[in-house]
Amino acid sequence: MIAATLEKTTLRTIALMVLLVVAIPYSAAAQSANGGGQKLYDQNCAKCHGVDGSGNTTIGKAVGAKDLRSPEAKKLTDAQISSQISQGKGNMPPFAGTLDSAEINSLIPIIRELSKNTSASKKPS
Repeated sequence: MIAATLEKTTLRTIALMVLLVVAIPYSAAAQSANGGGQKLYDQNCAKCHGVDGSGNTTIGKAVGAKDLRSPEAKKLTDAQISSQISQGKGNMPPFAGTLDSAEINSLIPIIRELSKNTSASKKPS
């Protein structure tokens, strides 16, 4: 009887461990996709586009980074934004080798939020 109880406990422990091993990566990925967009933007985009999306940074001015708050940026579809991040455009390098599709998709709401800023102004020449 003790052996049977011990065996059931061992099986439950193993099943729980397998469940945790499988569930933790999915949980981390979900957290990354939901809350990691701002961190990814800060790490990969803000150097050129600026924290506010204006493109008014030293690097941004040098490479002609687009103002993410502009009317043109607001007109882009999510697919177009994703494509531009993934494949690059003009002086913007492609990020497909650096970011996976979930990470790229997590940037779209950040860019959309920046584009809600109606005080978009022209960058100084």
